[in-house]
Amino acid sequence: MYLASTAHNVTNRIICPILLVVLILISGLLTACNVSDIDKLILPTPLPAPDQTALHLRTYDTFWTKIEPNYIFVGSTDFDWKLMPMQTRRKISSGFTDEEFDNLIVSLVDLFPADTVIYRNRSDRIAADLKATLSYEGIGAYISVVTEPNPKIVLLSVIPSSPAEKAGLRAHDSIYSVDGKQVTVEEGMAVVDRVRGPAGSVVTLQVSRPDGSERTVQVTRERLQATDMLRYTYLPIAKAGLIRIPMGGNVNVMSDIRTAMQTLNDQYELENLVIDMRVAHSNADWPLENMLGLFSEGDMGIRYTRYNSYTLTTTAEDIAGSQSIPLILLVGPDTQGASEIFAAALQDKGRATVIGQPTLGHVFDFDHFMLPDGGEVFFGNSSYISPLGKDIGVQGITPDVLVQSSWDQVSDEENFRYDSVVARAKLEFTQ
Repeated sequence: MYLASTAHNVTNRIICPILLVVLILISGLLTACNVSDIDKLILPTPLPAPDQTALHLRTYDTFWTKIEPNYIFVGSTDFDWKLMPMQTRRKISSGFTDEEFDNLIVSLVDLFPADTVIYRNRSDRIAADLKATLSYEGIGAYISVVTEPNPKIVLLSVIPSSPAEKAGLRAHDSIYSVDGKQVTVEEGMAVVDRVRGPAGSVVTLQVSRPDGSERTVQVTRERLQATDMLRYTYLPIAKAGLIRIPMGGNVNVMSDIRTAMQTLNDQYELENLVIDMRVAHSNADWPLENMLGLFSEGDMGIRYTRYNSYTLTTTAEDIAGSQSIPLILLVGPDTQGASEIFAAALQDKGRATVIGQPTLGHVFDFDHFMLPDGGEVFFGNSSYISPLGKDIGVQGITPDVLVQSSWDQVSDEENFRYDSVVARAKLEFTQ
């Protein structure tokens, strides 16, 4: 099952774990730090200890010495970066079991701004690596796990010709139970493993549509290789093309959007354009600079790390009038990664009107390292400042027009007739 999770687990994405890291959500106030304000972390020489304790100490030391120089949000933490690591190290030197040590690392990760540091112990890492390398088998849908107001799985996108599509599942559907067992808050993203399964097996899902209708669906899992795709259509009343950026879009999204714009313009002579980015989780392969160059040029903001920064600079490319066509971008909590930077830059440049819900500021890149005990740590090491000086990793994007409508409350049917966000975009072009 293709995954994209708001439950924020680094193992969510089945096909590409690195994309998963991009999909992780940030909450709380995050700010960059000044390196000069932080003394270099110096840890004491390990004390003589049994082999287990020695391994724990080496692992603990690696955790801090790898994160301290490059973690981007040091200024947002509430602990003393010199004192606390040393105090905790003394406790470890007295001797911990493996389980106690694992729990301690988890408790340390909880001290950082939400989901900016991700830890997987050895067994979790091995399980995730196996899932990423074995042939993919499942139903073929990208999902998000939502806990409020009721725990459920929301289908962000359904792969064409997948078992999910064959069974009648559509984007915006919600799943409340899997094989008769309810989705719960406590289960979190573990529910994904109940939906996945070997090719040929059947999973029974209790499904609700955006209109509130419910049904029971049986899906026969298959071996899959397909990925999400860019979709586009025409909105006659607004004389606008609508292009939906896919989940997990990669370098191919650039050629796909060129094709979509040229085709729509050839068929309808476009006067306006809507780009739907509400479920666009984009990874490092997303052609950010080239995408920005389709609609504007010049300074597009700054990417920065603890020690360096560089300006995003684009060169204009006109496809079917893309440099001047009136443009609306649809965003929401699932607009993450490079696509969030794309929207923030064009909004600040005055090139696009942004409609939808606020984004969460998931624009930072992750680095990762292995621990001596076989575990793995991912951490945020860069963020983005928009052309008007907004730190999007801290603030996210505030839409120009706010429309409170979640993904499971709208529908693509009848050319988006039941999508209040698209309806508001059309109104923008026609009022």
